[in-house]
Amino acid sequence: MKKLLFALPLLVVLLTTAGCASTRKLPSEDLEVPQLYPELIAVLKDPSLPANSREKYEAIKEFIDKVDMTFTRETKTIDQLLYHGDAIIDDPRAENRIITFNYQYGDRYIRLKFYTFRNFVHRVDIITK
Repeated sequence: MKKLLFALPLLVVLLTTAGCASTRKLPSEDLEVPQLYPELIAVLKDPSLPANSREKYEAIKEFIDKVDMTFTRETKTIDQLLYHGDAIIDDPRAENRIITFNYQYGDRYIRLKFYTFRNFVHRVDIITK
């Protein structure tokens, strides 16, 4: 009986970590992100595609499934991964800014909100519908 009581929590932990390992995302600040996903980044940075195009919506959807954007710590990372022309900045001259990217297609959207202080990101919200 004692073996069973020990084995059950261990089994739960192993199953939980095994499930998490299969959905592991790279942090957005990881140097490998541009090397691993150049096609997705190229679509997201394409100035000829509007933010409300199917191509950009599908690209950001796949990108945030693979890359954890909540690990973004600097605005230069945002600039490396996303097209600055798609950004909506609440007050460009303020030290505290919210930089928003809204990718929509049809009635679905993915919104990334980066809360910044100077060149640093201190919070990221990802809203999907």
